[in-house]
Amino acid sequence: MKRNLTGRVIPAALAFALAAAPVTSFARTKAVEATGIADENGFVSQPGNEYDDATMKKLADNVLEYDEIGKLVEVYSPTFKTLKETYSDKKDASKDVAKLKSQLSDKSASILDAADQMNGMTDQMKDLIGMLPTAPTTYAQLVYNSELLDYQAEQVLLMGDSLTQISPEQMHIKVIDANRAALEAGAQSAMIGYKQLLLNEESLESGLTLLAAVYQSTQNQAANGLATQSQVLSARQQLESTQATKLTLTANEQKLRQTLCTMLGWKYDAVPEIRDVPAADLARIDGMNPEKDKQAAQDNNFTIRYNVLDLDNKDAGSVEYQNLQRTIKQEKEEVSSSLVNLYNDVLQKRNELQTAKAAYELEKTKMETAERKWQLGTIGRLEYMQQQNALKTKEIAVKTGDLALFQAMETYDWAVKGNLKLSQ
Repeated sequence: MKRNLTGRVIPAALAFALAAAPVTSFARTKAVEATGIADENGFVSQPGNEYDDATMKKLADNVLEYDEIGKLVEVYSPTFKTLKETYSDKKDASKDVAKLKSQLSDKSASILDAADQMNGMTDQMKDLIGMLPTAPTTYAQLVYNSELLDYQAEQVLLMGDSLTQISPEQMHIKVIDANRAALEAGAQSAMIGYKQLLLNEESLESGLTLLAAVYQSTQNQAANGLATQSQVLSARQQLESTQATKLTLTANEQKLRQTLCTMLGWKYDAVPEIRDVPAADLARIDGMNPEKDKQAAQDNNFTIRYNVLDLDNKDAGSVEYQNLQRTIKQEKEEVSSSLVNLYNDVLQKRNELQTAKAAYELEKTKMETAERKWQLGTIGRLEYMQQQNALKTKEIAVKTGDLALFQAMETYDWAVKGNLKLSQ
């Protein structure tokens, strides 16, 4: 099934930039009239795209690849389409302000609803800490993205309030540049979060296999007078609790999948193939240097760029001008310090991944020993399954650590490209 813009958009569960506006229905004839491009299924790109036919054909397949996200936002994001239609890159762009302020007000309420949904998902994951080895990492990521979502809602409101007397260049930065970056980074985070949930689900499935075997073994022991009914009940409760957790996790995974699909132009019930996120390339870290990168991060930062342009709207000797100069200076300092923190986070995630890999190699050695003992009949089935589960847990920890490192590197790079939350 081809991706189609007809449908509805559900609130974002993970990506902080989703504006959550309903997707407008576009008739094929209207879209063809606007773009001149349509395939046999009426799948139409949006106006103003500069990609060649081969690229468009690849984007229109039913496969989501991580490195396509930026182009998918440009071509199919319903939220970005709304922003492009609202904004006109002309000298009279201020005529669009009233229309845009109204839309932004509506969008802010939708984003706050999405934040509530994210907070609920975060609470559920918090309950899994202690039960699921990868839960702390996923919980931390969900908290991080929940805070970004709240921040985005606040920024949308502030954006509407500030759109009074601004230049077309300022409006382009605030409406187009900043939101394009936010939507792309948000979709990337959503895809990474989706893969994290799949890993947690895989870990739970392995644990369920072991718990089912433990429950069956406890029942057999009780039948032979070697276990109490209390022990049987405890084993059953552990199994049923984990089964319930699995159902919740699967539901959250489905919600996040739907969110990711609608962010990038699919219908909410579409089932595209979602490819793996690229593995973390350790060589990228060698190219990171907060001291050297800070100038680019300051020059690219959307907030700073906007404020620098806003200086032209102030009288050079006014208090407002001096205050804004001071604010820009503080924002540049914040960018520098934030870049150092993000770099340190990359280094920490690299160390955590290396530790996880070492633990996995050790567990592989234990598994080899267990294999030999199993073949010789010197260990029982449960002990053998416990070692299998331990190995699977360490394997999942490596994959989770790799995702976390990749996300940290992406966040650093986005900061250099200007997409960095500032407190000023």
